[in-house]
Amino acid sequence: MMHWENKPGDGPEGGGEAGSLGVVVPVYNEARTLGASLDALRAVTRKARVVVVDGGSSDDSIAIAAARFETLRSPEPNRGLQMNLGARHLDSDALLFLHADSRLVTDYETKVMAALEDPAAAGGCFRLEFEPGSPMLDFYSWCTRFPGRFLHFGDQGFFVRRSIFERMGGYRNLVFLEDVDFLKRLLRQGRFVILPDPVITSARRFQRLGPVRQQLRNILVVGLFELGVPVRFLSRLYPPVR
Repeated sequence: MMHWENKPGDGPEGGGEAGSLGVVVPVYNEARTLGASLDALRAVTRKARVVVVDGGSSDDSIAIAAARFETLRSPEPNRGLQMNLGARHLDSDALLFLHADSRLVTDYETKVMAALEDPAAAGGCFRLEFEPGSPMLDFYSWCTRFPGRFLHFGDQGFFVRRSIFERMGGYRNLVFLEDVDFLKRLLRQGRFVILPDPVITSARRFQRLGPVRQQLRNILVVGLFELGVPVRFLSRLYPPVR
């Protein structure tokens, strides 16, 4: 596994094995694929407690989720808010945030907890793999094993020690780019571990716009966010894909 080194002295307080793991899955109108995604998660989950947080879906997402895992309702479709609600509901020592269209590898719990045995590790993510793939997406996937602000997003399954999560104040209440903001703040807390195993995620957004154009849009949006452009404006450049 790779460690994303930060400034000396930025490691988390305490350390050692994190203990228990909880998984939070934010959902909003994902009924078309949600059942298969949650079944895949259930198949690879051994001890972790999983909670699905629905953002007020108008389709059958809530019923699909409730048939498989604990399910909460958020007052609005805001992924940052949904993930904070899920984190508060769980009592685990570490948290993993998984997008509804992403699938984890077998034995993910052991891999995450092993990474957090390093007392300097604040959190991390998996590398990315797209389904279906393409030469361009395969190259981008290969790049996600390396550090880089434009290479790591929430669909890679961010995980974090609860103590660090609470110190950070969780996710900010942003309608968009909550993962970019979260990663920026998490990197100040200690080592960010990039696990060699992949999270397999849907390539639907890249299929709609094309891999090159989509990645250029990603870079543009993140760059503008770094320059202080308001999220409410940037969200217009990044419409949801269903």
